[in-house]
Amino acid sequence: MGRAIPDEIIHEILSPALSVPDDTFSADIPVWKSRACRGRRVESSSAILLVCKAWLRVATPLLYHTVNLRSKSQAQALSVALRSNPDLGRLVKKLRLRSGYGISMHKILQRTQNLTDIFIPLEFDLGDNARGLCRGFPLIDPVRVTISYLFDMTSPVRTLVDVLVECIPKWKKLAIFEMSYDSVEGAHDMFSSPLRVAPDLQTLVLSCNEKYLFKNGAIPQFISTIIRNASLQEIRPKTRSRNVLDPEFLQAVQGGVRLQELVDPNLFDPTKAFVYPPQLAANPTAADDIWDRILYFVFCEPEDDDDFDYELEYSEEAGSDDDEWEYGHQIRTGKRWEFLRVCKQFLRLGTPHLYNTMCIQTCKAMRLFTEHLLQQPSLGAHVRRLILSTHDERTIHDLQTVFSQVSRLAVLSSTKTLILPWHLFDELSLRYGSHLKLFLGVTVTRCPHRVDPMIFRRLSKMRIFTWNSDTEFHTTVTFAASNALDGLKKLTVRQAHPSFFIILSQMQLPSLNTVALFTGSVDTRVFFQRHGEKISDLFVGASAFNLEMFNSCPNVKHLHVSIASKHEQSFLEGVLSQCDTHCFLERIVIDPEGFDGEHSELFELFQVFLAKFDRTPFPALQEIRHLGFEWHPPASIPRDLPVELAEKFRAQNTHLSDADGHWCRPVFAPERRQQLELSAS
Repeated sequence: MGRAIPDEIIHEILSPALSVPDDTFSADIPVWKSRACRGRRVESSSAILLVCKAWLRVATPLLYHTVNLRSKSQAQALSVALRSNPDLGRLVKKLRLRSGYGISMHKILQRTQNLTDIFIPLEFDLGDNARGLCRGFPLIDPVRVTISYLFDMTSPVRTLVDVLVECIPKWKKLAIFEMSYDSVEGAHDMFSSPLRVAPDLQTLVLSCNEKYLFKNGAIPQFISTIIRNASLQEIRPKTRSRNVLDPEFLQAVQGGVRLQELVDPNLFDPTKAFVYPPQLAANPTAADDIWDRILYFVFCEPEDDDDFDYELEYSEEAGSDDDEWEYGHQIRTGKRWEFLRVCKQFLRLGTPHLYNTMCIQTCKAMRLFTEHLLQQPSLGAHVRRLILSTHDERTIHDLQTVFSQVSRLAVLSSTKTLILPWHLFDELSLRYGSHLKLFLGVTVTRCPHRVDPMIFRRLSKMRIFTWNSDTEFHTTVTFAASNALDGLKKLTVRQAHPSFFIILSQMQLPSLNTVALFTGSVDTRVFFQRHGEKISDLFVGASAFNLEMFNSCPNVKHLHVSIASKHEQSFLEGVLSQCDTHCFLERIVIDPEGFDGEHSELFELFQVFLAKFDRTPFPALQEIRHLGFEWHPPASIPRDLPVELAEKFRAQNTHLSDADGHWCRPVFAPERRQQLELSAS
């Protein structure tokens, strides 16, 4: 493929994958904490270089253009790589550090003479030092320098600051200097004198709070010192927040002629106000359509209810203490309701979006929400999702009132177990059966008599369903509702009467693909014998897991097992060692939720599991994930992790991963990596 495509086109294809945005590179928080670095990393960026020789040739400059060092081992590996191949050092233009990384940084800076941008940390990992940085700073001449947070003036930080103070006046190319908000009083003053005499300083970027800097309209001393630099052309905030419009900031800028020359007047120019487009003013219908779509994205929730987390349901963090009150109830959208105060048009168009998803956090909020629905019944037509985080007798009474006012409820969920009387569940199925798609976190009380299973036929649109009730159903009569729950995709069972699974076995359930089972005292054989072949994702507690169940699900791709003790893991090991061949199983997830032992004990159990695990019955297995560990950067892989085991599974195309999906991989020496690259080429 590389022979048929010019290098210029390959460069354009690979640039988005290997380039680091400038705002991410210079972010005030460490890059590894930023959103761009979260989530599951299925493969290292350097793997792109192994595709072919053309990609290796084109991607190498892109990979080394911006280097982000997040651990000491990475710094050591880079140092060795630059020593082995000096040409790589000339490719490095931007360097971001998270700590000092010892003497390795001297070797790196010694071989990166073309460095233009450097992010310098003023906080170090425990036991780290800045000896390498102190020796390497005189060897470089960057164009842009970014100084990170300064929380504590430790000895390594003090040494690093002293060297920076000496080097800044000597850096002839230094044009941009960025300073972050500091927690140590007077930290800015340490750099004011060297910046005043920096020979080519053109821009000073302040990412701190302007309210903090310009108290009572006074210009801070360190800014008064820096603006005496004749080459300085601009002072600007890193982000144009509302703080730059603070009257004290404006007063401080107007207080000095030199400062007025350096600060962009557009930051607080009232003539730059928004002008309403005349086309919208002349066409109210088009204006409503456009603003309605804009407000939809302000208040939007997932349109597809499959996007809701059916397994973990809703955590108690669904709403936060910062959520605001509006119309007598707490809403999930935080301060976004303020958009409704802009004008009557926004209030009219935004109200349906605001009430689409209601997150009720307290008993008081539930009561006020109920009263408001009674006062304005038209609002009930907008409520589609109801998420509760409270439960008491009053809540149940209010909920009954809400049911009478809401007409098209599609989602009912509870972050704390909501105990719903059977008569309310019956009413819910009657009233909303043709609309209800998602039912989570709700415990239904036991009905005093056996129930006609025809109740499930009402739930024609149900897609994600959690059942937590020991109500008994009629099983002696012919079940006529064979087409009940036809849209059901994901089923979670926490508590059930044996008759419940008998009823499910009589249904067709054509859409079912995910089952989560957390009850081990009920016979589920008849259910899995009927529907096991449809299941691709199986979530099960170890106490409910058995060999017959697993063998009844030959097409399962993802197996998620919860273990709470050593005994449960031994039981899991026994089941996996005796099962039939599963040709489609791709991932096994071990969830230690409820495990009450030490972390070291959990780690030992994982090693035992890996040592005993036989991959032979699972030819398609790609990953074994353990949710009890995090070993991605900057956290290091535990030293006692048996690399032989990891390599054993890696050789079989099976990866070991942590809770975030980061793979356990050994750090190869540059010589070994070069051999792998050559062999791949």
